[in-house]
Amino acid sequence: MYAVGTSTIPIADPISMNTAASTLTIDRSLAAHGAIMTFLGLVSGFTTMFAKSPHTALEAHSIGVVQGALLFGLAAIWPALGKNGVVTAARISALVGLYANWVGAQLAALWSAKGMMVVSGSSMPGGATPLMELIVKILLQVSILVMVMCLLILWALKKSSNAAESQ
Repeated sequence: MYAVGTSTIPIADPISMNTAASTLTIDRSLAAHGAIMTFLGLVSGFTTMFAKSPHTALEAHSIGVVQGALLFGLAAIWPALGKNGVVTAARISALVGLYANWVGAQLAALWSAKGMMVVSGSSMPGGATPLMELIVKILLQVSILVMVMCLLILWALKKSSNAAESQ
């Protein structure tokens, strides 16, 4: 669907405006996911009009936009992590965890599944079936993969630092 890999983008030197001065390599796939997540977050803002829990729909909107920004940031740093199993696991953890978090929050708003919504759950109306509550619970618990991603990125950075020092 989207080009997988990296792209090198020239960056202008702010003083001389020389674009050959430096370049930035980005991960195009993660940048595309950043755009998709930001779009989903923006669309979530419109679901407040018909969601059973408009306040939670607004939370899903914020989650999507912030996670989109995170994915854009990851796209910028990803090529520096190298290519190995730890980095691949971090990428999968990021994408699965971030999308599960947004989908879980959006479904909680649409269904008024308040079981996992610690802050806004008390003000949400009832209406979600036990199956709906279970689906939201699973999705929001899968979002712990974002924390796993952070740990894996730190591990990959440590490995690359150790490899550079041994040379």
